[in-house]
Amino acid sequence: MKNKIVLTAAFFAASTFSFAEIALTENLSVGGFVDMSYAHADDDRDNASDSNNNYSLDQVELTFGLDYGVVTAQIDIEWTDANGSAIDQAFTTYDLGNGFKVTAGRYDSMLGFEAFEATGLYQVSKAYESNTNAFAVESFGFIPAVAGPLGNPQINFTASDISSLIAPETNNGVKVTYEDGTQFFGLSLQDGGIFGDNRLGGDSAANNANQGLINSFTGIFNNNQEISGYAVEAAYARDLGNGFNVFVGALFEETEIDQNVNPDVETSVDTTVINAYVTYETGAWLFAAEIMQSEHDIDAPGNALAVDDINIDSFLIMANYTYSDQASVTARISNVDVDNFFDATKFTVAHLYAITDNLAIAAEISTTDYDYERAGSPDGDTLEGAVELLFTF
Repeated sequence: MKNKIVLTAAFFAASTFSFAEIALTENLSVGGFVDMSYAHADDDRDNASDSNNNYSLDQVELTFGLDYGVVTAQIDIEWTDANGSAIDQAFTTYDLGNGFKVTAGRYDSMLGFEAFEATGLYQVSKAYESNTNAFAVESFGFIPAVAGPLGNPQINFTASDISSLIAPETNNGVKVTYEDGTQFFGLSLQDGGIFGDNRLGGDSAANNANQGLINSFTGIFNNNQEISGYAVEAAYARDLGNGFNVFVGALFEETEIDQNVNPDVETSVDTTVINAYVTYETGAWLFAAEIMQSEHDIDAPGNALAVDDINIDSFLIMANYTYSDQASVTARISNVDVDNFFDATKFTVAHLYAITDNLAIAAEISTTDYDYERAGSPDGDTLEGAVELLFTF
C-alpha cells in the first residue's frame, strides 16, 4: 500500500479491517490478502452494446517485512489473474534519525489519493478506470487518420486504459522522506513515471509496458528504437488539525526515443503530473477531494504522424459514512477529461461490511457517461456492478 505518512490513519479510519502481520522470526513477518470478485459490466453505446459477467480471483499478495532496527525492508509478491506472478514492490529503508529516511528499490508512487491495493480502497473500482472499453486508449483517436481508423496494425497497445497516462504507479528509484507526525515530505529520483524503462537515464530495448503508446504518440511505427528516461517525484502533506489534511505532489519525467532510423532527429515525450487533494474527517464522516493534471508534451520534429500534446484533467469527490463498527457507505463522483479527445464522468455508490477483522465484503454500483470528440467514435453510458470478497492476514 502507499506510504501516505501518519496521515494515513485518518484516511483509512472508515475501513474496519486491515493487515495482521504474522511474526515468523524476530526479524521477519508476513502479511497479505486474497481478493476475489464477481463483476457485471454493460456498455450501451450509440452504435454498439457490450455486456459482460466475470467471476475471478483478482489478486493474491504476500508482503514480507524485515526489521533490523534502523534498516528495514519490504517485499511484495503478487499474483493477478491478468499477469500471473510478479514482484510488486521490493525496497530497503535506512532510518537516518530525526524523521529522515532513505529508501531504495522498487516502490509505489507517493501521488494519488486512492490506494493501489484493494485493502486501501473505499470502493471496488478506482475513480479513473472502467471494466468496459469506454476508457480504452485505442478509441481516442491518438493515431492520425492517415494511419487508418484503428491505427497502424504494427502497434500493440499493451496499456489499454487511460488511467495508465494519468498518474505514476510503481517504479525503481531512490527517495528521501521526512515526517514528524504532522507533516511529510518526500523526494524521489526514479527510472520513470508514466513511461518507465527500467534504466535510469540509460538506453534500453523498446520493451516497456507503454511501448505501443509511445509509438502512437511519436508516430514511430517500428520496434527498433531505444528508450531512455528518468523522473523526479516530490510530495508534501500536512495535518492542519480539526480533521483537515492536505497533500500536494508532482512528477516530472523525460523520455527520449532513439529511432535507429534517423539518429539526427531527437524525439521525446516530456511528462508533468500535478496532484493535490484535501481530506476532512468529522465524527463518522470522511470527505475527500482530489485534482490530477497530467500533460504529455510530444516532440517529434518532421514526423507528420506524431500527435499533438496530450492534456488530461481528472478529479474526484468522495464522501464516506461509517454507520456502525463494521459497515460504511461511500459515494464518489469522478471525471476524466482528455483535451480534444474524450470526457467521462463516473458516479459510484459502494457499501463495505467487515464480517470479521480479517474478512470483508464490498458491493458497488457505478455508471459512467462518456463522450468522444473524435468523429465516428460512438458516445455512450456504462453500468457496472461488483461484489468483492477480501481476506486479509
